[in-house]
Amino acid sequence: MNQIQQILIVLICVLPQLVTGQQITSNALYSEETDYPNGENDPVFFFSSMSDARLNAPVTTGATYNWYSYNVSTGAFDVLEQTGGDALLSVSEKGYRVEVNASGTVSNYYCWNFVPEAVIDSIGIPSDSETCNNLRLTAYVSNKALVYYNHKDDGDSELIDYGYNWTSVPTGEMDGETVVSKSIAAPTEDTEYSVTIGQKFVAVITPVTESLLYEAIAVEAAFSFESEDTPENEANEGSAPMVVRYTDESLGNVTDWEWTFGESGKDYVPDPIFTFQDAGEFPVTLWVMNSDSGCEDQIGPEIFTVKEIILKVPDAFTPFSSPGKNDEFKVLYRSIKKYRIVIYNRWGRKVYTSTDPAEGWNGRIGNRKAEPGVYFYDIEAEGFNEGEKITREGAIHLIITKD
Repeated sequence: MNQIQQILIVLICVLPQLVTGQQITSNALYSEETDYPNGENDPVFFFSSMSDARLNAPVTTGATYNWYSYNVSTGAFDVLEQTGGDALLSVSEKGYRVEVNASGTVSNYYCWNFVPEAVIDSIGIPSDSETCNNLRLTAYVSNKALVYYNHKDDGDSELIDYGYNWTSVPTGEMDGETVVSKSIAAPTEDTEYSVTIGQKFVAVITPVTESLLYEAIAVEAAFSFESEDTPENEANEGSAPMVVRYTDESLGNVTDWEWTFGESGKDYVPDPIFTFQDAGEFPVTLWVMNSDSGCEDQIGPEIFTVKEIILKVPDAFTPFSSPGKNDEFKVLYRSIKKYRIVIYNRWGRKVYTSTDPAEGWNGRIGNRKAEPGVYFYDIEAEGFNEGEKITREGAIHLIITKD
């Protein structure tokens, strides 16, 4: 180890002492500092019993020591407890000052001492704090008061926090909170809330825990949907008749449902199947309710669009080439109520008929392949809106390609 490394190690060891300064020490298993506004804090010692508590003054060679305790009546450390030794062996739950006199130079050091006792009476929800949207959880406690006084400023009392740790099953908004009381969004499922007090004193006392099983009253509306697999249909857009399957995914104890499908109708079951018969835009909403609690919620509108009649006809197809690639003569359509197609060869012979726009001609006449060349179609289609009719006549080329 070189000289620079040795100097750095010495500095690391010494600097904390320079920053914190000298303090009273003890045999306490847990300690923390006061929280005076001016920042000149004293140690606070916590014991499981005062019978074996011991305080030690900063040792100064040749010094004399006088121990004083804090007098609540006077707001000063003016009760002489012991003289002549650097250690105070008979310690009570209060504050102490040790006066260290080293050849006329007097220094004073302070500390506070307690035996904590955590007590939870119950977890409660004030009656006026529970609604369909929110509730307030409160830990009602009878903890032993741990009080010290800001003797370096205004003498105000300060209450030591025992520390709160909330958990919930299932995990929710309250999980991990460290306050005695908090307002949260009302859960939609039954939840067990627990609070532990005194966790920071675990080396000194046994922390205490209390639990509450909360029966949820709130509901939250939610749903998913799936359209039937018809050509050109998207999740919430398609052609009439557009059949949509709805699934209720609401949270909470839902007892009542009301689905509204624009002006097309309503339903009152959890998972309805609804058919949109006409073209247009339909706002869909879901309202749910817990009839036991009176809590309700609504979601939407989700817009479902039914297109007007569309009919597009291709002019060529390759039925006997690469499978799956333009191998059927099939129309592109939306919102067709009635449909009829007839296909003729060049001599006027009927080779294909259908009343289903989803079907296509595969280029066969009976069991044999049709000859390549020009064929002719005649289409009549009717939409769902009044007066919607389309007729198409034209030529279609049956092409055979080489792969």
